[in-house]
Amino acid sequence: MGLSEGELAERSGSSVQLVRELKSFGILVEQDDGRFSAKDVHRVRLMQAFDEAGIDLEVIARGISAGKLGYENIELLLSEPAAFSTSYEEIARENGRSPEAIRRLVREWGLAQVGSQMELRDDDAEMIRELLDVWRAAEDDELARLARAYGQNIRRLVASDLKIANSSVFARLRESGLKDADLRAAAGKLGVRVMAFGERMMIWLRSRHLEHEVISATVQGTEEYLQELGEVAEHAHRPPAIAFLDLTGYTALTEERGDEAGADLADRLAALVNAADLLRGGRPVKWLGDGVMFHFPDAMAAVLTGLDLLEQTPIAVEVRARVGVNAGRVIFRDGDYFGRTVNVASRIADYARPGEILVSEEVKQQWHGDGVAFQPIGPVALKGLKDEITLYSATRS
Repeated sequence: MGLSEGELAERSGSSVQLVRELKSFGILVEQDDGRFSAKDVHRVRLMQAFDEAGIDLEVIARGISAGKLGYENIELLLSEPAAFSTSYEEIARENGRSPEAIRRLVREWGLAQVGSQMELRDDDAEMIRELLDVWRAAEDDELARLARAYGQNIRRLVASDLKIANSSVFARLRESGLKDADLRAAAGKLGVRVMAFGERMMIWLRSRHLEHEVISATVQGTEEYLQELGEVAEHAHRPPAIAFLDLTGYTALTEERGDEAGADLADRLAALVNAADLLRGGRPVKWLGDGVMFHFPDAMAAVLTGLDLLEQTPIAVEVRARVGVNAGRVIFRDGDYFGRTVNVASRIADYARPGEILVSEEVKQQWHGDGVAFQPIGPVALKGLKDEITLYSATRS
């Protein structure tokens, strides 16, 4: 069954006035029963976005009428919008939560909602119900953190997927010389394949990473349990390490060669730090435009990787790097690490000179091997820190 003008306006978060205006322009066309298709919701949202961007909808209408513009592919790429029939209060009562806790989940997922909206889309409601059932024992704050981690990362992934596709495969398609109608048809088929593959790759890659994380967590949990039983000796405590790498010539290169050169430099840095034999158990946590933050299981791995990066970065990226490393307790949340250990590592990197790796006293104390020499250069007053700290310059020996 189709949608009335009012229902179409409600589902698209617009107004009946806009729906009627789009109808008068010929942008919206009623079905034989005088109602609208559910997929017209996407068309209304798109036109609303054009209007908010300052693009005259009459110009869009003339382009569609002349066959120069067409948005049929939106219906291919986006699923049919669900109806609104479940209230926040209803789900809250069913699960013993507050309506505000339910609204918070929607916000943390990053889903667009009208402030005065009293009901949820049916597909959103179904997912919230399942989340609250599977994670029944979790507190509201814990559920919000889970939703935030998924919302932020999935949104970045989807945005990158579309941006890269548009600048590569779709750009080459536009240069193919196809006529307007043929171009839109080809773009629609290609878009369906690109988006479908992205979804499969996301599920597959999650499964592959899950393998590693489950085994790692199981080993750690078993070791802690056996230590409690006295079955295995407790290892000497070795806190994790945080390292920051900055490209000291990034800003100058970008100003000299342009943003594209800066983006290319960032891509080459990413390829370098993601090399499997380079990280020694560490992993990049987040990219910072002109650098990257790492988490390592121990300080020795961080120092050795930092030295490798200092040697390889000028060759791979054409600019020199500097590295700061600190070890200590960290707080993990939403895929990121926080705490004083992280802040100090960042300040150490800021203090380092191009081609230099500086480490804290905590890092030096963890070292128990050969091959690296530590030269004291402290105590040093770092920006934002109350007390001076002792730093060491690490070099191969």
